[in-house]
Amino acid sequence: MKAAAMRINKTLVRREFWENRSLWIVPAVVIGLFTLTSILKVLLVLSGHVAVNSGDGEGVVFNGPDMADAEPGEVAALLRVSPLFLGVPFNFVMLIVVFFYMLDSLYADRRDRSVLFWRSMPISDTRTVLAKLFTGAFAATAITLGAVVVTQLITILLGLLTGGTLVKHPWLLLTHPVAMLEGWLLLAYALVCQSIWFLPFYGWWMLASAWARKAPLLWAVLPPVLVMVMEGVLFRTAHFAHLIWHHTVDWIGLVFNVDPFRTGMRSGRDLVFDGGYVSIDGLGRFLGSPELWIGLVIGAAFIYGAIWLRRTRSEI
Repeated sequence: MKAAAMRINKTLVRREFWENRSLWIVPAVVIGLFTLTSILKVLLVLSGHVAVNSGDGEGVVFNGPDMADAEPGEVAALLRVSPLFLGVPFNFVMLIVVFFYMLDSLYADRRDRSVLFWRSMPISDTRTVLAKLFTGAFAATAITLGAVVVTQLITILLGLLTGGTLVKHPWLLLTHPVAMLEGWLLLAYALVCQSIWFLPFYGWWMLASAWARKAPLLWAVLPPVLVMVMEGVLFRTAHFAHLIWHHTVDWIGLVFNVDPFRTGMRSGRDLVFDGGYVSIDGLGRFLGSPELWIGLVIGAAFIYGAIWLRRTRSEI
């Protein structure tokens, strides 16, 4: 029975990728853009049209650090944090993709009447909704991680091919494979924590998708905006807007030893060349945060509402 249930779950997730190709096409395009940009920078330097960074900052396109002058600890620390910085644009793009995916996830089935076909199958509405949630919250996260890893490897490969000419000695990066793996694990840790923390957002988007008869984007955006406007008009405050903003970024300060509203680490040391930005204490702060558990309860309520609406509303 468990094996059959796992096969059904895998099929449901695969179906989401078949029907929503943007989930993997968009990150592939971003990888291509990063690669083309890196190749262009290298070609400009090799052709002599742009100078390598010489310290004065003029005419710089390829301005990576000269690994020959770096301490081993600095090289290792750079490898640990570079996936985090590289992951920022990929994560931002994928959050946009997931936003539109979840807004369309339950609305599209009713729009094209395919919900009637899926109801004829021995698959419950609960399983279908949870499969869509898993796809947007965690499968897309895995794609983000994979895209960052591929991009970093391509960047390192380009550096290895041109390092001698650019006097950058990137081959030293290969002497710290454990640090590179640690960087990828650190990014995976951050992305998983973000997905769990964002459950209220995911649940709200899916609830709007299940509720809307037209324009689910408006149903997802207008109610929060109206609450903000009414609060501002009636009470001259912006607590709801601050609540949403803080819930978007508060997880960073809990998971890492970093204050997202200030520069640098909590300890005041350099983020790039120090290993103290993640610790067991950070995981404890995250798991022990009341904001996390309140958000999970709210998100679960939204998901339950989306399941109930899918079960009771079949047509637009």
